[in-house]
Amino acid sequence: MNQSDSATILQRDTLPMQILSTLMDWIMDGKLKMGEKLNTEEIARQLGVSRMPIREALNSLEKMGLAESVPYVGVRLVSLTQEDVLQIYLMRRELEPLVAERACTNITDDTLREIQQIHQEYIQIIREPELDAKKLYLQNRKFHFAIYSISGMDRICAVIESLWDTLSFFKLIYGRNVIHIGGVEQMIMEHQRYVDALEKRDSEALKKLLHGTLEKRISGISAEIDYYTL
Repeated sequence: MNQSDSATILQRDTLPMQILSTLMDWIMDGKLKMGEKLNTEEIARQLGVSRMPIREALNSLEKMGLAESVPYVGVRLVSLTQEDVLQIYLMRRELEPLVAERACTNITDDTLREIQQIHQEYIQIIREPELDAKKLYLQNRKFHFAIYSISGMDRICAVIESLWDTLSFFKLIYGRNVIHIGGVEQMIMEHQRYVDALEKRDSEALKKLLHGTLEKRISGISAEIDYYTL
């Protein structure tokens, strides 16, 4: 196989992933809404590609729980109810403290420095005059999974990641309402407490902090009409 053939195969293999990334961006930016039908031909036209990689990308969205195939309708984005969101947070409350506790036990000085750097970048983003909701969410996600990945509990981390993916619709709402939810400094302090627990190798404290944060989210979902927060 020559280099040209290899490049062609690589491009064909990665194109569905590139399309999936674009669709995820559209969801995060609010260009795609809950329950919206995903027209394969229209997406292919917009992206200038054939329908086959679009279908593969849509299959990936279904596996992530973000889309569903409906008879006589086609593929559409899912619609999450308040109960759906509540159940997702209940699962997160049980799983994330578990992997964080293990991560605190496994953490090294090098990985701690990486997390500290991610936290500093998060502070810069959240204090920007014009808040970029998508950028903030992605940095927040990067921070959390930098911690969780240290646990070595890959199967549980994969489940947690799928739960975060399912909540992609609400990323912008989270960013827009971050000050209303608790204020910039409170959000920074929340992360700082996690970092402090990691520095002290206090796994029990980190576990309790995450459990408490997610419990507050659950209480908010149950009490508020506008429950789409992260």
